Amino acid sequence: MKKIFFRIFSILIILLALVFISRIYNDHKYKDTNALNFPKYYKDVTNISLYPTDIDGVDVTYVDEGRMQGFRFVPKKKSHKGLVICFGGSEGSPNFESAKRLAEEGYETLALFMFGMKNQEQTLRKIPLEQFEDVINYINKNIKDNKPISILAASKGAEYALNLASKYPEIDNLILISPSSYNFAGLDFKDYGSSWTYKGKELPYIDIKKSSFNSFLKNIIGPAIIKSPISFKDTYKSAIEKDSSSQEKLIPVKNIKANILMIVGEDDLMWDSLSMANKIKDQNPNAKIYSYKEAGHIFAGNGVLNLGKIRIATGGTIEGNEKASSESRKTIDAFLNENHK
Repeated sequence: MKKIFFRIFSILIILLALVFISRIYNDHKYKDTNALNFPKYYKDVTNISLYPTDIDGVDVTYVDEGRMQGFRFVPKKKSHKGLVICFGGSEGSPNFESAKRLAEEGYETLALFMFGMKNQEQTLRKIPLEQFEDVINYINKNIKDNKPISILAASKGAEYALNLASKYPEIDNLILISPSSYNFAGLDFKDYGSSWTYKGKELPYIDIKKSSFNSFLKNIIGPAIIKSPISFKDTYKSAIEKDSSSQEKLIPVKNIKANILMIVGEDDLMWDSLSMANKIKDQNPNAKIYSYKEAGHIFAGNGVLNLGKIRIATGGTIEGNEKASSESRKTIDAFLNENHK
């Protein structure tokens, strides 16, 4: 009995030592990871005072109109017709940088929050698509040159934008970066449910809690313990595969009349955006996909995002992400220029 106990104790000591050594190794390996030059407002994306509103050649104001919350950028010399609306992703930002860049190029833009602000859901769960009607009403009342309307959105924001275009024909063009073809669960695990609602009902969603346990253990729990990068890609993928009614959770894009441009990294480790972009194109053949090798989810850094307590695998290499960022910007600019003449 003592020998058995000693063996078990010895194994535990060895395992703990291996974990300790692995954590030290990974801290060293990833110590220089992605000190990405995020703007200071990423420390608190809902703190409006952190956003720079003194921009040369552009008038910037904050819009507080019911469930429409965000920034309006009006170029002093507007050189493109219509309006571009920008949404961020699960971090909750309004994609301020994209709206700012496009405004500096002569587009009138809006950088809008999906959640987290006044009159909105405070977390990414059960967000009503109808809140976009406040945006439409504001545009009709306050922006004379308001056609066409394009939406540029990334990740969960792209999932949101695709749903909006399926409900609101006022949207003429979509630019979806690292998109989803499915409706997934929201990211509030205390009040769990669909990411989106419409007319008071939750949209059918892929339940990520029902993903493969082996995948969860291998790609999330294990890496978290030894402080190596966590990858969510297989968790999302296995959740789709294990859902016998996954087809019902696809975002209905067949009858969307908006022009659709999709930008994806072939090494996206957050979720399989390339596969899901192809799912969207299967339903809507006119949609265009531009994919980039050795590029990940966010087209920045070396593929690992250091969030302090955890590291997230986003995919791609430094060179691949830089190239994808540069080339995709040209693709987006050409698409917008063509549709906002």
